Amino acid sequence: MRSTFALLAVSAMFAGCASYQPIPADYKGPTATVTDSGRLEDGTKAQMFVLAEIEGNRIDNAIGDSARASQGKGFALTTVFTSRALPARPMKVKLVASHATAAPIQAMASQMAGTWYSTEGVVDFKPEPDGQYVVRGELKKQGSTVWIEDAKTRQAVTAKVGS
Repeated sequence: MRSTFALLAVSAMFAGCASYQPIPADYKGPTATVTDSGRLEDGTKAQMFVLAEIEGNRIDNAIGDSARASQGKGFALTTVFTSRALPARPMKVKLVASHATAAPIQAMASQMAGTWYSTEGVVDFKPEPDGQYVVRGELKKQGSTVWIEDAKTRQAVTAKVGS
């Protein structure tokens, strides 16, 4: 039960307030792009693989953006896979792999049924100038993982975080 409330608190955190802007207004250096990914399991539940923080600062991501896009639609989940530019420099990033639903009650039911999986962790990431990257992962009962890969080569460019 405690984990249920913890996951709901994390979901609320992602859906709430304004977040850190990864590129300062006066930044003139090279950038790279990272896009969150995922897949719908059905019209009400999805697997999400997201870049959640940069250097400890929360950023907009697919979990929060999908929650906002789904407000007022009952159990129907509208997925939004967030893409953002980042400075092309070494950084520590927090990656999250989690299920997402439109309705909090559905998330609680899924957690109680043992069909809600998630993992998260901080990894070193060194994006290249003009690089295109995608957050990828797997959500499984036997263990979940999340990482960033190069969009062109499909090769992992960070360590894989797992549970």
